Formats: sequence, structure tokens, C-alpha cells
Amino acid sequence: MFDAGFTEVMVIAVIALLVIGPERLPEVAAKVGGWVGKAKAFISTTKADIEREFQASEMRDILSEQKKEIEELRQMVSETQDDFKNNVDEAKGLFEENIKSSIDDVKALDENDKQDKKNNTSDSISETKKK
Repeated sequence: MFDAGFTEVMVIAVIALLVIGPERLPEVAAKVGGWVGKAKAFISTTKADIEREFQASEMRDILSEQKKEIEELRQMVSETQDDFKNNVDEAKGLFEENIKSSIDDVKALDENDKQDKKNNTSDSISETKKK
């Protein structure tokens, strides 16, 4: 509270002794001591309440920041999932196109082989007839 040295306390004690008198001095000193104790307790409690409120306020700020960060992370995960799904769908489409193209190429080769065999058979028959 305030800083009082030994000399100041002695001056206050002498004045109190002269004003109050020696009979009532112990009673008044006890009351003043009680009031000082209550004042110290009140100040201590008030300080603790203020500190708790500051800590609660800081915790709310930290919690708010963490909520924002979590929301940003959720958004990033969602975007990553969407990108991944799009890439998978694109790769699937390309794969299906390549498979269809390969099947078409195999069918075309098979048709060419059949046509070549048919032509070879026709040529063989023609040659045999010519002989």
C-alpha cells in the first residue's frame, strides 16, 4: 500500500496515545488492525480477480485464434480433397480413353489380319486356278 518507515510509525503511535488515551489505545489499535487486514484482503482478492479476468480474456483471444486456424485448416483439407478427386477423375478419364483407343487399335489390327488372311486365301485360290 504505502511505505512508512519506523519514525513515521512512532510519530503516529505517540499522537494516537495523546489523542485516544492509554485506556482505549489497545481497543482502537485492534480495530484499526482489523480494518487494515480487511483492506489488504480486499485488495488481494480484487487483484486476483483482475488477474483472472485478464487471463480469461487472453484465453478467449487464444481460443478465437485457434478456432480461426482450425477453420483455415478445414478449408485447406476440403480444397485438397476436391483437387485430389478432380485429379483422380481426370486420370480415370484419360485411362479409360487410352484403354478404348487400345481396344480400337487391337480390333483394327484384328480386322487387318482377317482381311490379309482373306486376301491371301483368295490369291492362293486364284493362283491354283491359273495353274
